[in-house]
Amino acid sequence: MMRFFHQFVGLLLLFSTLNVTAQVGDSLATNYALTDNAWHFRAGDSTGWNNPRYDARLWTTINPETDLNENLDLWKKGRGWFIKRFRFRDLRNQDAAITIQQFGRSEVYLDGRRIAVLKPDGYDSGGSQRITTLVPIRIADSNWHTLAVRYAFRADPQLSAVVDKAPFQTEFGLMQKAMPRLIDRQRTSSGMGYLITGLFGLLGLLHWLFYRANPAQRVNRVLAATMLTFSVGFLFNETNDSTGTLTLDSLCGALSRAGISIGTVLLLLSVNTYVGQRPGWTFWSLAGLSIVAMLYSIGIGPLPHDLYWVPACLMMVEYVRVSWLAKRRNPDADARLPWNSLKITLYALFAMLLLGVAVGISLSVFSLNYDVLEWIEIPLKILVLVAMFSVPLGLSLSLVRDYARTYQSLRQKYDEVEQLSAQTLRQEQEKQQLLASQNERLEQQVADRTAELEQSLADLHETQNQLIQREKLASLGELMAGIAHEIQNPLNFVNNFSEVSTELVTEIEEEQQRPDRDEALETELLGDLKQNLQKITHHGHRASSIVKGMLEHSRKSTGTKEPTNLNALCDEYFRLAYHGFRAQEKHGSTGRFNCELKMNLDPTIGEVNLIQQDMSRVLLNLINNGFYAVQQRQKTDKTGYQPFVSITTKRLDDRVEIRISDNGTGIPDSLKQKIFQPFFTTKPTGEGTGLGLSLSYDIVTKGHGGEMMVESTEGEGTEFIIRLPR
Repeated sequence: MMRFFHQFVGLLLLFSTLNVTAQVGDSLATNYALTDNAWHFRAGDSTGWNNPRYDARLWTTINPETDLNENLDLWKKGRGWFIKRFRFRDLRNQDAAITIQQFGRSEVYLDGRRIAVLKPDGYDSGGSQRITTLVPIRIADSNWHTLAVRYAFRADPQLSAVVDKAPFQTEFGLMQKAMPRLIDRQRTSSGMGYLITGLFGLLGLLHWLFYRANPAQRVNRVLAATMLTFSVGFLFNETNDSTGTLTLDSLCGALSRAGISIGTVLLLLSVNTYVGQRPGWTFWSLAGLSIVAMLYSIGIGPLPHDLYWVPACLMMVEYVRVSWLAKRRNPDADARLPWNSLKITLYALFAMLLLGVAVGISLSVFSLNYDVLEWIEIPLKILVLVAMFSVPLGLSLSLVRDYARTYQSLRQKYDEVEQLSAQTLRQEQEKQQLLASQNERLEQQVADRTAELEQSLADLHETQNQLIQREKLASLGELMAGIAHEIQNPLNFVNNFSEVSTELVTEIEEEQQRPDRDEALETELLGDLKQNLQKITHHGHRASSIVKGMLEHSRKSTGTKEPTNLNALCDEYFRLAYHGFRAQEKHGSTGRFNCELKMNLDPTIGEVNLIQQDMSRVLLNLINNGFYAVQQRQKTDKTGYQPFVSITTKRLDDRVEIRISDNGTGIPDSLKQKIFQPFFTTKPTGEGTGLGLSLSYDIVTKGHGGEMMVESTEGEGTEFIIRLPR
């Protein structure tokens, strides 16, 4: 984790500081031994390379802590030898140990003698390749010794080109102190990593909650994304330290690299959003450069000459420029927090530079022991944290300051409102005293008016009931003319067949008085007489059914549904309504009324449970409305208009449908929403009560659980649609 700290500090402008702090880390690792300060490496394998007299100075000079994919020879062949010369200065004749943290497997040789074989348990079976161990040694002299490491690793499939695994790390120390020191260092590194992850995650959550509370302040949304992206990047970087294969390592490394790169871009976007500046070409150029560098390192490999820090460095320069311009443009001292936090970052980086230079000079002049170097490492870590968090925290503190200023402003306004409220309360108390005396008079007036309204309401209910009864009587009156016409036909048949039957009886009697009776003629006359009597009976029943229907229509509905032949009901009331309307208009001033009747009755409907009296009123009302509409259009349309009214029945899945349509005057769109309202009518005064459609709608929807709709086009016609449960 500390190695990543150094890289991050380098991304924040002072790459030289990275080198000094790296020297500190190297000094910590080799504190108890003097070395020639170089590891020599050669790819491949040969048993003769562990000979202490073998000259490895012509080999490649490279640190084994360099990532695997940056050591190209080792990366291609998967194995090689690392050799380093050293001698003890403080550990002679003591129980010493070499602390080795490695990824892969190795054999350790001291002066040509193998002293350890380090291999994870699951190396060959695809398990973890990480191992940490202590190799005990004891050296009694101060001569130069050769440490050779025969190293190999398994090349797992990679998901990206980012590999953050070093072959191995070594450190000399006392045996009794080596393990506690290792545990403390790992605990500190993990604690610092997860602390940074948690802090960025907490900041991201807080900014997201601020954005949810005030969506108008969009900078909170950008800062939330920035902090959460940084948190994810550092989380995967910390997780990367515990991955066991190069596959997982490449995935975590790519996600960590992407999170930190995108977070840096979002951080620059955040400061632009905060100062109210639209991102310009500079921002987009730097953002594109950073994304390209990220994609290159993830998809291809490390940037040449370790130039990954360049885009981040340029973006920090742009951050400084934007903050400085915002400071110059805004004279308000309270609005300078981003610039102040940026100055803290610069001070922290400058302090790191001075500390690093001081440590470098001390290392070259004095022989510092391990404990002193550990204490020097503590302020470096603190300065890294200050430099890392001062920039995003500066924006967060700026927003908090804005909230505080807004709160103070609201508090002042709240105090003013309280003063005004107190003044208003006093005025209200005075008004209450004036109103109290008026309330008593008003209550008495309200009581008197309430009594009057109750009486008016009772009168209104009584009038409404009378109007409903009048509507029923009006429909009965319209029906009577049709019934009279319909009952006249069977009565005429009864009279005609009765007269013919009388003549037949007379002929039979005359034939019986003749001496030479014609029995065949008598039989024929009796057959004709029987047919006439059957027809008289049929038309008598017809007249009886018409009278029965009239009585059922006129009497009060029982509200009981009975199986009813819907087609027969529609046929009967269609004809009765037509004859009734014609009879009514015959005695008026408009002359004889004629209209084409169209019926299309579905024979598969059968019987439907209906309240027959109520449904007959609905049919009669809708059919009469159709006759009235075509009659009104007939009065004004002189272009060969042919009026018609049709009734159609149809069986649906679980319902039956009745459609009553006409080609009359139609209904304007502005009136369609009102036609089912009680007492609404378009007829002249005295010709309609406005209750017909309202009662019909209630009978269909409330009485039968059905639907009633209207479709109409003004000047073309109207169609009422009734759907009833089967």
